[in-house]
Amino acid sequence: MAAADDVSTTALGDWFATALFWKPQAALLVNTATMIPAFTPLAPAGKLLDRAPEAIAAVLRAHGVPDDKITAELAEMSDVVIAPTNDRQIVGVMNEFAWQGEGVWGPHDPDLFSMSMRLSELILGPLTERHGTPADELAAFFSTDADVVALPTANKPVVAPAGRRVHQLKVTLRGSKPPIWRRVVVDGGQTLEHLHAVIQAAFGWWNYHLHDFDIDGVRYGIPDEDDWTPVTDERRVSIDQAIGNGARKIRYLYDFGDNWDHDIVVERTMSTSDVATVPDCIDGRRACPPEDCGGLWGYRDLLGILADPTHPEHEERLEWIGGPIDPDAFDPSDFADNLHQQTLTSFDVFD
Repeated sequence: MAAADDVSTTALGDWFATALFWKPQAALLVNTATMIPAFTPLAPAGKLLDRAPEAIAAVLRAHGVPDDKITAELAEMSDVVIAPTNDRQIVGVMNEFAWQGEGVWGPHDPDLFSMSMRLSELILGPLTERHGTPADELAAFFSTDADVVALPTANKPVVAPAGRRVHQLKVTLRGSKPPIWRRVVVDGGQTLEHLHAVIQAAFGWWNYHLHDFDIDGVRYGIPDEDDWTPVTDERRVSIDQAIGNGARKIRYLYDFGDNWDHDIVVERTMSTSDVATVPDCIDGRRACPPEDCGGLWGYRDLLGILADPTHPEHEERLEWIGGPIDPDAFDPSDFADNLHQQTLTSFDVFD
């Protein structure tokens, strides 16, 4: 038990933990300096203090913290002491992480590490006057180190790490006439889950529904105990691994009800020196159909109703959609904001 005057000797300072009695049970660790979360299995609870440093290190490593800084943190964590906290701010942040995480714990997102990375992108009240999210706060904390970058796992456009392959992809909504498409560039070292977020942001979808990839007849997605047929976990497969030499047939399906089916073509593979920002949406045509409008047939019907002020459903549909739609409009400047918001909607899966 820590004494009242004990002070943390790590660079990042104190971490506090709480037990989450989910099934299976988990522990949540939160850093007071940056609010970075790290989830880890609770059992065996008696060994939690022994396992906590490595769980923290894995999260820091994924956020791009240099190895020497992580090694220094771990060295100081060799002597772990326990103390209660009456810091209402950190307790409130931990409660928010627990509430957000509980909504997807289990079949939708059993991966505690993935949950740690997603929740690091939540905008938190205590950070609004600083850097907004724990991921941003952590990057700023080590900003004096030139080799620290906010990795694309944080769902924001950044310069890709040197030595990575970058792929230029054209993603076309299958069956759309005239074609609705987006051209994106992605870091090949990132996962298919990340590619899903990029496509969502590029089109203007909001991740309200289930999705999967079909690559040469192999399905990739988030495994669920209710799946009729098993899928390969997209969080464990990099884009490089999935697309190979670029000759593979790739399809991406979003919303199994409205059936937004996309063809993906690998147009170019480049080095990081050839591009300024990764990920990015660099081109496209036409507006994205609204969520839950009934697929391409429903979208065409919706456009016809909106174009006819005398139609009996005109006002109702206009109110539902939030205003007029310009089907020819496309603005790539929305991409960065859309991608940043993906982590705020990624927990709402309704299919």
